[in-house]
Amino acid sequence: MNVQSQSQLTAIFPDQDFQFSFRAHPGDAKKFFAPTENHSDVMDERRHWLANDPGHHLLKEPVADLLVAEACHLAREWGTVKGEPSDLRSLGESWESDFVLLEENDEGQYVMRAAVICFPSSWSPEEKLGLPVYEIHSVVPTLNRDLGARIDKFLANLKPGAAWERANWGLSGSPELNQHPTRANRCLTPPFGSEEAWVRIENQILLRLPKTGGILFGIRLLNISLAEVKRYPQASKGLHRAIATMPDEVAEYKSITQSREHLLSLLAA
Repeated sequence: MNVQSQSQLTAIFPDQDFQFSFRAHPGDAKKFFAPTENHSDVMDERRHWLANDPGHHLLKEPVADLLVAEACHLAREWGTVKGEPSDLRSLGESWESDFVLLEENDEGQYVMRAAVICFPSSWSPEEKLGLPVYEIHSVVPTLNRDLGARIDKFLANLKPGAAWERANWGLSGSPELNQHPTRANRCLTPPFGSEEAWVRIENQILLRLPKTGGILFGIRLLNISLAEVKRYPQASKGLHRAIATMPDEVAEYKSITQSREHLLSLLAA
């Protein structure tokens, strides 16, 4: 694990009780979407899913043409792609990151107009196309209507060209990137060892598109085994406390109700 990943672990898992927060900090979109050392392997898998299962991973409403065109233009301008992506699929086959394009509707809500989500974390992107952000996240416990309204306000206040980053996390029994609900990924069913449980971190970025006024929402995955997390006492302690103090409905949402006590024992060992 590199130094950046270590510091991110300690930032995501502070020594405090679990709480949902939309905390974000200034980010760098060009750096976020730039190729990494794993570019070739990640892109091979992305192209596989886009070619063989586009109905679950390549999503677009007809009104999204201008949003897609602007995202392609930015990718070429940043130099984060090879070739000349000109449509949603070619952009999805060029960027390592998953991404969603949002547009404000007449009610001031931001709606999912297009997306390339090859690596969903146990959700079905095809069911969310055309929905506002609040409804997309309606299944998330603790994301009440007040917080949903604050997220809409945050999105509305994004300035053109300004990027903001945040992170989200979950736990999984598999390091597989694509965890669409239609796939039979391994569940966290005890007993299992710390090398068989994975912390699944979603690094996210939000960028206001300067021409259309839409929002580019990027998602980049980082999988870290629980055994690796345990090498860093501060992060391990923070994760233990988060799992121990999260409400039961959040544990259910994160699919760790049955494995919570076992996870706590592994982290405490």
